[in-house]
Amino acid sequence: MPLKVKEKGKRLVKCSWCGKTITGEPLSVKTCCVNKPWHFCGETCYKQFTAKWTKNQDALSKKKSVLRKGII
Repeated sequence: MPLKVKEKGKRLVKCSWCGKTITGEPLSVKTCCVNKPWHFCGETCYKQFTAKWTKNQDALSKKKSVLRKGII
């Protein structure tokens, strides 16, 4: 599951999901798969990202289990 990270210092950052320039405090999240934190402009972009990320993780785990069943 994505982990929220608090970053100090203000700088102009683009939203990793929609591409808007964030002028305020960005919502920063780090996942287990990516070493760089993702920055979001708000909760809506973060929720969309979380839904897509969870869906992709579930698909990966289902494919792995299907492959294991086919091999054994």
